[in-house]
Amino acid sequence: MKNVYTSIRYFMVFLLVACISSCNKDGLTTLVIEDGQPSVAQMIIGQWTPDHVEWADEDGNVLERPEMPDIPDLNFDEGGTGTFGGNGSGSFDWTVDEGLNDGMGSGYHGEGPSITFGGERWYIFQLTKTILIIYRITDRYVIIYYYYRVGEYEGAEPTPEPSSALISEIRATTTYESGSKSSTTTYRFSYDDQDRIQNYSIDNGNYTYEWAYRYNGSEEVYVTGSESYKAYISKFGIQSLYSLSSAASKEVLVATSVYDENGYLQTLNNNVFGYEHNNLVELNCRGSIYNYEYSDEKNDANLDLNCIISNCSEYEYDYSHFSLFAPFGFYGERSANMISRMDFGQYADGYYVYSYERDLQGRIDTITCYCMDKWNEGNVFNSTVYEIFYE
Repeated sequence: MKNVYTSIRYFMVFLLVACISSCNKDGLTTLVIEDGQPSVAQMIIGQWTPDHVEWADEDGNVLERPEMPDIPDLNFDEGGTGTFGGNGSGSFDWTVDEGLNDGMGSGYHGEGPSITFGGERWYIFQLTKTILIIYRITDRYVIIYYYYRVGEYEGAEPTPEPSSALISEIRATTTYESGSKSSTTTYRFSYDDQDRIQNYSIDNGNYTYEWAYRYNGSEEVYVTGSESYKAYISKFGIQSLYSLSSAASKEVLVATSVYDENGYLQTLNNNVFGYEHNNLVELNCRGSIYNYEYSDEKNDANLDLNCIISNCSEYEYDYSHFSLFAPFGFYGERSANMISRMDFGQYADGYYVYSYERDLQGRIDTITCYCMDKWNEGNVFNSTVYEIFYE
């Protein structure tokens, strides 16, 4: 009887307290649950620990964040049974309604996948291999819980869905070790009706550089503005690139490229590229050799963010003061993952390390880059925070 009473008491806490929605973004990887691979019932199996509680209106606006009660962990076992863990004890049965997957994450409307346990039905706002957000609608609040998985997800891996959101702006703020702000550079992007880059600008606080992109089918792209170019596109990407004079009447060949059978850039002029596991690991560029290591974060934004935060597109400096084509996919396949470390060779004084945060939609929204002192372990020369905004 004691276990039954404890179970009921904790479940009443679930009904009264509720709602979860702020984000500790570390490790957030949005997964797509479609065609039953994996199913909600498969992904939810495991131990989940509560993070915090909020009350919200039907639009998800937070009305109140009550103090966190002693809410127990949830342990969903195979076979439809479960137990309370952590601060609780007792057992329960659970069932899942797979629902319509397009009802997940699109609002607190009581549609889409749901899980029923202890006699109550909870809708699933988000389910990834690290995060579970469930909610229930009452006459006063939308009641939502926000959990993190304990341990690793051990089930079948679904295929990540590329984000359809387009990056509109990136703000990069550099701060020196002393804490004084160095500068903020703002990158802005807009797109045509086919989601191709149309306008691009860089504002460093003193000067603004602007470019416009226009297309002639899929074979040619023209860039005009602070610098002007004409590129011929082959099967994989830019095959040859010409600089245009201010009068746009003279074309000068400035770059030619070679790709492998999978569409990865092998050479551009005298620059040589080396890949492992679909990631660029070595760039022999303009007389220097750069090395790159990678995180588990997927390079899944509509832009190649590696080209903004590192020098992996420095080969474009053969002909330009800026990287105007690589971030937008004009040079074939890009690295599959986000860079975790960038080295400038054995004689360089520093190296760069990177960390990433994602928003509730699984999009990278913050990148932090630290310039580290190679000869004094732990000493930071400066850091740059990239804030990423989507349309």
